[in-house]
Formats: sequence, structure tokens, C-alpha cells
Amino acid sequence: MKQHGDLTVLIIDEHSGVSPALAERLNLVPGIRVVGETANVMLGAELAHQLEPDVILADFRRTGPPREETYRWLSRVSPTSQLVAHASYLANGEERTLREAGVARCILKGSAVRKLGEELLLAAGDRRRSHDGDRNGKH
Repeated sequence: MKQHGDLTVLIIDEHSGVSPALAERLNLVPGIRVVGETANVMLGAELAHQLEPDVILADFRRTGPPREETYRWLSRVSPTSQLVAHASYLANGEERTLREAGVARCILKGSAVRKLGEELLLAAGDRRRSHDGDRNGKH
């Protein structure tokens, strides 16, 4: 699945016009390869399980269970993926709640694509450092 060491990203965004446009722009960022995109959370979970991307960039708020439960569930479906919340806004205390649910980073929408790409690369680096520490007996 990896190509030339690129960071693989799956985009799940309930706003159907966002994920394809964002995928197109992120694919232009050096070091990032979008492996899938969808507006459907269930399909996104299936893709996450099949593709095992490095990062899942997700935004879901309008439908289904509470947002943090969806992130928690998604982290179980694809435990090797780093979860990044991509939100229009975060209510007071919501970032903490999402982090407790397994989200590594919260990024507000509206950032330049280059900045978003940098944040995704940092999130993947966080995961790699964490796994290296686990292998070396550190926690």
C-alpha cells in the first residue's frame, strides 16, 4: 500500500463535497497520498479496516451517535491508524473529550492545505514515536 514512504491518508467527512476536494488538494502535498475518501462513516470504517492508512482525517457531527463515540469505534476498527479530527469548530472542552476517545490531533477547517499536510505528518510522527517507545519498553 505504501509508495515511496508516503504518508497514507483516508478522509471521512460527512459533508459530501468536502472529502473529494480535500483529497485532490492533499494529494498535491509532498509526502502525502490519499488512499480513499468518503462522506459515509460506515464505508469509511470499512475502508479504514481494509486500507490501514497511517492517518484517518475525519469530521462527523450531524448524524449518528455522539462524535466521541464514533471516533472511539473507529480507533478500534483501525487500531494502527492515527485519528485526526478535522472540524469547523470545537465547543469548549470538546478537544479534550475527543482526545480521550483516541483522537491524536484536532485541526480546524479553513487551514491552508500545506498547513493541514504538515499537521498530518506530525500526527503520523507522534504515532511512530509512540510505537517505537512501546517496542523499546517505554510507555
